[in-house]
Amino acid sequence: MRLAGAITGLLVLGTFVIPGTYAPNEDALSYRSASVRGVTGRSRAPGGSATVAGRVFGPDGAPLGGAEVSLAGSGFWPARSVRSGADGRFHWPGVPAGIYELRATHGVLGSSPLEGLILDPGARRVFGLRLGEGWDLSGRVVDASTGRPIRGASVNVATGILGAYSRAVQSDAEGRFALAGIVGDDTSLYVEADGYVASGPHAASSDESEIDVRLEPAATVEGWVVDGQGQPIQGAVVRAYGRTEKVPGSPFAPDSLGVTAGPVPAISAAGSRQLAFADQVFTGSDGTFRLSRLRSGPYTAIATHEAYAPSESKEIDVRPGSTVSDVQIVMFRGAELRGRVRDARGDGLEGIPVELRLPTERLPRMTVTSDDGTFAFRGVRGEVTVTAIPYDLPPASQRVSIGDKRRAEVELVLSSSLQTLRGRVFDEDGFGVEGALITVTSPGAAASIRRSAKSASDGTFAVPALPEPPYDLQIEHPAYSAARLDEVEVTNGISVVLTAGLTLQGLVLDDWSAEPLSGVRVKLEGATTLATETARNGWFVFRQAPVGIYDLTFVHPDYEPQYQRIEVERPLYVDRPQELAAVRLLPGGTVEGEVLDAYGEPVPGAEVTWKDPPDWKKAVSTDSRGQFRLRGVTPGSVWITARHPDTGESESSAPVLVRPHEISPGAYVRLPGRLDLDE
Repeated sequence: MRLAGAITGLLVLGTFVIPGTYAPNEDALSYRSASVRGVTGRSRAPGGSATVAGRVFGPDGAPLGGAEVSLAGSGFWPARSVRSGADGRFHWPGVPAGIYELRATHGVLGSSPLEGLILDPGARRVFGLRLGEGWDLSGRVVDASTGRPIRGASVNVATGILGAYSRAVQSDAEGRFALAGIVGDDTSLYVEADGYVASGPHAASSDESEIDVRLEPAATVEGWVVDGQGQPIQGAVVRAYGRTEKVPGSPFAPDSLGVTAGPVPAISAAGSRQLAFADQVFTGSDGTFRLSRLRSGPYTAIATHEAYAPSESKEIDVRPGSTVSDVQIVMFRGAELRGRVRDARGDGLEGIPVELRLPTERLPRMTVTSDDGTFAFRGVRGEVTVTAIPYDLPPASQRVSIGDKRRAEVELVLSSSLQTLRGRVFDEDGFGVEGALITVTSPGAAASIRRSAKSASDGTFAVPALPEPPYDLQIEHPAYSAARLDEVEVTNGISVVLTAGLTLQGLVLDDWSAEPLSGVRVKLEGATTLATETARNGWFVFRQAPVGIYDLTFVHPDYEPQYQRIEVERPLYVDRPQELAAVRLLPGGTVEGEVLDAYGEPVPGAEVTWKDPPDWKKAVSTDSRGQFRLRGVTPGSVWITARHPDTGESESSAPVLVRPHEISPGAYVRLPGRLDLDE
């Protein structure tokens, strides 16, 4: 493996270069055996930010100034950008530690994203980005009612599966917009304009790069929120809910995503004429609110405030472009409901979901108990039902009547005893690891139990609502190799040490043409087993590979397979990809022919292969006409062997001349026996 010098490779639209930032070069990887050398220990720098630097190159490999280098991820979103200098270099200090996506654009040029970049506090990462030509996206934004062009509409294009990177332009006087240099086909279009309902996502690709977007004129609802004495309430949240049809068979309310508690965010509802949740605003100091960008149809405005019981307006029917401005919502002060969830032993239970239902509220409120089992709801009024909903156990429920009193208390007792598993995740240097995902299963439970939690900034974790041990633990983190603990019998003081999870990447080429090979099956076997395929640019990547000795296998149906053994040791910087030397596969040829029995009749279902002795692992079967097609045959003079359980085994009458990337037709094998097709 090469650890010094530059990493070079082919992205979707061009090559990239990562200047040498690794340890000194040691053992290079040969085709049969290699070592990946590193330095024990990992440096740590103080502070919570990192530095990203590098250089941008054009398609011709020359440094490119004025390129827009964009970064988006866990530290900030949407993307932020800097520009490369005249020499193509860029320098970006003060980036919050986290996981990011990096890319660059310059006019019609763009680079494929470098995804999953882990920036540790104090780290300095250096990258090179080589740009290639992307595709252009254009279109027109018009009024859905009149067909007139809309000027100044904001057109936002998000690329990638998660849309971490985005670009925006505005439509001109003719409603037209254009964006150049878009890379990849995972592209979504979002359009907004004052006075119109936001539209999107619209799928865009290089095959459909012209899009017309029709925006519906928005309706507006205005009003005010007051208390029982008519005084304005500041800071109330007012949400507009539209009437929508319930999905058949769905156990969730129409205002829920069915994933977590809370309303559906204001995004397009594909296939529905209206949105369950359309908009939300906060009331001002005078209690007024203004809900805009609403689609036409009936709505209900619902106001919530932590000190008041929720309240809603009468149904409001709005038309495109209209404004309803006389909506009043009256709220009444509510009490604080405090409670505690405990098990049969009297111990408070952490992390138990608690639901509060009121007859006057459309959706239940949800919270989770703290580490001592307590919980609280504010702004509660009237007859309420409070329910503790432990995982995989019967719920505990209680009805409470709350009038004008300021505070009420309730205790919910579960019929079973539950446990909380506590521990800490460390790295090899003894530092706590933040953000590790701990998944706990209970093999001894009568029903399947599965809980998950993430470690805190000091590496500590707590997984509540578990039955009695034993437990099986799976610990995962993007920067480390996964760890597993089985049959854990205790609930406190669990220590987990994560080892460096390395990223290995490599390039596979055709040995004759030196062209990148896609679709090569690459398998890594050793301390763990990982498998992948090379992309269109010939590159493959293995992530979170622990240190150890591995066997690498490269298989493609049109090429000779290749096997390597590598030793991966811990490097100085675990967050930097380690590059394997390029692998060159020897192309094979294709042999076509047929298998006949002793009377010259075709033999279907016969096995056919080559080599001496025959390699039956690579055998193919003849079709109903006795014909076969062997791919990836070793170039040279090759004997073809066939066998069938009823007609025996035999070789071709003469060797077949095989050339790389060519088809050798006309081969045949006559088997010694007779095939009785009727039998």
